[in-house]
Amino acid sequence: MLSEKRQEEIEEVIGCLKDFKPTKIALEAVERIEGELNEKYCAFLDGQYILGVNEIEQIGYRLAKEYNLPQVHAVDWNEDQEDVPEMSNLSTMENGDYYEAAMQIGQEITTEMEAFFKDHTYKELLLWLNAPEQVAKGHEIYMKLALAGGADHPVGALWNAKYWYFRNMLIYKNLVSLIESNEDRIFVLYGAGHLHLLVQFLKESNLVEVEVASDYLK
Repeated sequence: MLSEKRQEEIEEVIGCLKDFKPTKIALEAVERIEGELNEKYCAFLDGQYILGVNEIEQIGYRLAKEYNLPQVHAVDWNEDQEDVPEMSNLSTMENGDYYEAAMQIGQEITTEMEAFFKDHTYKELLLWLNAPEQVAKGHEIYMKLALAGGADHPVGALWNAKYWYFRNMLIYKNLVSLIESNEDRIFVLYGAGHLHLLVQFLKESNLVEVEVASDYLK
């Protein structure tokens, strides 16, 4: 991502995304490190910090700088929950083949993505990741995981409900809490696996108008 070619491609992406005219940038980072994120962001604004390879800095910080935003926002939640099984244990449970099927889908997505990126630009990769068929395939992983376990101990459904859906619901809640006026335009930068649920929750809230990356990258 730090090669001259990829950096030029990232600049092209920022040029497209800045047309969204964000008033806030929401990032996939837990709230407890928001202070650390903003220390680095302020150092970047002052020319005292060199961006790392991750998208929080390459996209989030750059886009925030385009609009002289005073800070970025960490909106993730990711903590252990009591009575939520470890995902890696699902393969040993009844109906563990659904876990294996889910992992197979995840591996296919990763392999396809890496092959695609070798011959395409960063913007084309983002459009690929945000395509409806890819979003649906990513969500299928969790629908398969939900079937792991038996009737007496539905561990896959527990993991989905008490961790994955709960996590995305809290992200949604944190996003809504950023809204201070009807003029706010919140840019959300998240891993593709979250896209199905976050878009669903936000649309069904009837509180916001949802625009997706492809609206700007095309």
